[in-house]
Amino acid sequence: MTTYEEVFKSYHRAPEFVGFIPLESQGLYGAVALIVGLIFTTLALTVPAKASGLRLVVQFLKYALMSLVGSIFLGLAAVFLSDSFGVYA
Repeated sequence: MTTYEEVFKSYHRAPEFVGFIPLESQGLYGAVALIVGLIFTTLALTVPAKASGLRLVVQFLKYALMSLVGSIFLGLAAVFLSDSFGVYA
């Protein structure tokens, strides 16, 4: 078992962590990702109504692609917004 002094020394010897995306701008990125995700999810829901003459497979592929992109952006929004609000709250 390590002592507190060993952990403290190890902490100060470790290189400083530099984030890929600055914490100050993560709220903005989260809000933009949320809006884009909602737009793609809404578009995915309206694809079957717009493409009623297309084959079912084509409609499904369009729906799946739009849903996938929307889900990715909504996931990014959840990460960015929870990170920025969790730190500043």
